Amino acid sequence: MSPSEPQPPPEPAAAPPAAPPAAPTGAGRGVLYIAFAKLYFMVAGAVIEFRLPAVLARSVFGAYAVVSSVVSPINNVLVTGSIQAVSRFTAQRPEAARAVEAAGLRMHLFIGLPVAILFIALSPLWAWLLHDMAKTGPLMLAGAIVAGYSFYAVLVGTANGRREFGKQAGLDVTFATLRALGILGLAAAGLGLYGAIAGWVAAVAIILTIATIVIGLPGRIAPADVVPVRPMLRFFAGVAVYLILLNLIMFVDQLLLKRLATEWYREHGQTLATDLDRMLPWARDATGFSLDPSALADVQVAYYRAVQNLARLSYQAILAATFVIFPLVSRSTFDADQDTTRRYVNITLRYSLVFATALAVVMAANPEPLLDIPYAADYARLGAPALTTLALGNVAFSIFAIAGTILNGAGLSRDAIISAAVTLAVAAVGNAIVIPMCDPGSEVLVAAATTTGCAMVLGAALSGWFLWLRLGAFLPVKSLARVAAAVVAAIAVGRLIPFRTPLMTLVEAAIVGLVYLTVLVVTGELGKADLRAIAQVRAKRGQGGDS
Repeated sequence: MSPSEPQPPPEPAAAPPAAPPAAPTGAGRGVLYIAFAKLYFMVAGAVIEFRLPAVLARSVFGAYAVVSSVVSPINNVLVTGSIQAVSRFTAQRPEAARAVEAAGLRMHLFIGLPVAILFIALSPLWAWLLHDMAKTGPLMLAGAIVAGYSFYAVLVGTANGRREFGKQAGLDVTFATLRALGILGLAAAGLGLYGAIAGWVAAVAIILTIATIVIGLPGRIAPADVVPVRPMLRFFAGVAVYLILLNLIMFVDQLLLKRLATEWYREHGQTLATDLDRMLPWARDATGFSLDPSALADVQVAYYRAVQNLARLSYQAILAATFVIFPLVSRSTFDADQDTTRRYVNITLRYSLVFATALAVVMAANPEPLLDIPYAADYARLGAPALTTLALGNVAFSIFAIAGTILNGAGLSRDAIISAAVTLAVAAVGNAIVIPMCDPGSEVLVAAATTTGCAMVLGAALSGWFLWLRLGAFLPVKSLARVAAAVVAAIAVGRLIPFRTPLMTLVEAAIVGLVYLTVLVVTGELGKADLRAIAQVRAKRGQGGDS
């Protein structure tokens, strides 16, 4: 998944089986393997998102973003839900791993395959809702990705449940590489949108074949050993509700921008024809004077996609950095150890806040020079104002997503679902109101980013309230105040430094980050106690034999 395909809360890195399989990977090393694979996946996704705009025209890159935003929520739900379901049942009965794998494959004869077929059949409807029937073909092609992801996820879940973390990580790294090569290669070959999607489909087909060889198929299962599908379906359904809401939060602003921007361009067609340079100075190079409303809306999506890619880096990085704490929280809540649970919740959320904000504040301090490094000048000029608000909003989204994962892990799925549903409703309704009120360019991008960011803050607050109510733990108020003070100081310094070349922009980013961390140290938010806390976590892992 790329930065624009943000990952839902991570799969369990170390599900403790009743009896270890032959030659399992230690959970400590497994965490490192999977964390590296997720980091590699994030970097490979960034390569796709940063290179595609240089290969494709603005409108074509925007069209790719639209198709990706329609299919990615479905992919993310199927992948994460399947891996968690198969891993959970495999970990409970490691001796029946192949029977569980067979049940998972049968499950997607009822879920994954029908969903993919339905997605393809309804592609004209999705295109109609987006006011762009030209998207029908690419969306139909993308339906093959849904089917392939479903069955691939079962194989990965089998590896995870059997504690074969090296195989799991190797498959993730291989798929990330194949996907980047396929999408960029066929796009660079001049095949445009269809080429980019076809490269993605080809990567899924190849990795599914490789995973079948590496993990293996279940073979013939004796009737007495057959694992029923229904319990797995129930578990998957419970996980899927929350994941669907979470993923829609990630993409609803981009999809609404596509639809509502197309409506704006249809309404203002005469204005565009007579006053193009004044209202849309960026459109001359971006579309070659194309006045097609759908193409112009795709250009708007392209600019917003670039903003999202950078803004979500903090969220992606935090998910990769918190693999250690999630198994600990799950175990302590299962054991009804309230004190340990509260300590782990506080540690997880506090460190997530501190380090997610460290990335976000660098982007918020001087967004245009940072956008100008991976993207062309028009992307930076138009997207910079929106990056400030969306980068800070994604800090809140990081907290919201982690809090939701903890609630789910503690068996409080209803609270997680309520938080996600309210956040999605606010983001959708808010964007539906503000986007039509704004002119194209920076104004509408800022409106969408600000509305989405505010919805994310609300989601973090609501999920935090549920954590405090149920588990008695959330972010300390002092930590929030100290981080806020550090953000203000770092942004102030960043805005004063006049560096503009790429090299000096990176120097400035380092200075902004240093100022932020310095303020946290001076105010006492970071210190020796944090080193002791990290040592305690490592000691806890060592006591569990997870070295």
